[in-house]
Amino acid sequence: MKYLFQKTKRSSAVRAPLPPGPSPMWPILGCVPHMLRNRPAYRWIHRLMKELNTDIACFRLVGNSHVIGVTSPEIAREFLKKHDAVFALRPDTMATCIVSKGYLTTALCPGGEQWKKMRRILASQVLSLSTMRWLLDMRNQESDNLVRYLYNQCSKNLKGDVVNVRTAAQHYPANAMRRMMFGRRYFGKGREDGGPGFEEEEHVSSFFTMLLHIYAFSVSDYFPWLQSLDLDGHRKKVCDAVKVVDKYHDPIITDRIQEWREGKKTQPEDLLDVLISLKDSNGNPLLSKDEIRAKITVRCCQP
Repeated sequence: MKYLFQKTKRSSAVRAPLPPGPSPMWPILGCVPHMLRNRPAYRWIHRLMKELNTDIACFRLVGNSHVIGVTSPEIAREFLKKHDAVFALRPDTMATCIVSKGYLTTALCPGGEQWKKMRRILASQVLSLSTMRWLLDMRNQESDNLVRYLYNQCSKNLKGDVVNVRTAAQHYPANAMRRMMFGRRYFGKGREDGGPGFEEEEHVSSFFTMLLHIYAFSVSDYFPWLQSLDLDGHRKKVCDAVKVVDKYHDPIITDRIQEWREGKKTQPEDLLDVLISLKDSNGNPLLSKDEIRAKITVRCCQP
């Protein structure tokens, strides 16, 4: 069963009928108090839709802001495929702004010139067929390392050992992304059996924290003046996760930029080199340091 959590604003010019939904008990706050009492909000919405026996429902929030919940694959296809141009804009939230360094990169950035610029770079330099072929050996190395790690886990004693498949599944794509992005598997010393060290576990855990909160319901997204209070604690959790990621990424990015400026590097060896070496029509760096940081952070969130 699919689920679509889409925030929309009802235009005053077009009075199109909205899907059925519960009547808000609060004239200004709408369903926000209910969502706060029944967190996580998406489970409350899903449960209420089952009670209403509907595949699509409308929940009024603040003013004319609405959340449209969808549990039908056919209706979700209408949103995501047939009418994708209408619903393509991503919502502006506290978490997405922090993770993307102020909307400097593609995945979380609302439409506009910055989105078009970063999308061109993503399509032509990062996700192109030639780039994927160039990085194939790095991905193969991490596939071999995954097999070696699982073998080592099973061979610890004669009877074998329990293998934490969750850990292996989480860290393999993270290792592959670090290898392709930075040319390395570990930030620290790593482990002899090929498993993640403390640094890698902290790194991956921070990314999962960011993913958990990127589009989670946060009351401050609808009442911006409440952001400083951080009532649901999301802001602190996201900021702490971003600090951990930056702790590992920033020294590598800074050193690599310096190497390119000093001429110590002239040929790209990984994706970080590719992003740094891009030039505009005047021969100047196409991406700023913050754009590179944002691109790497969000890209590593999507292994």
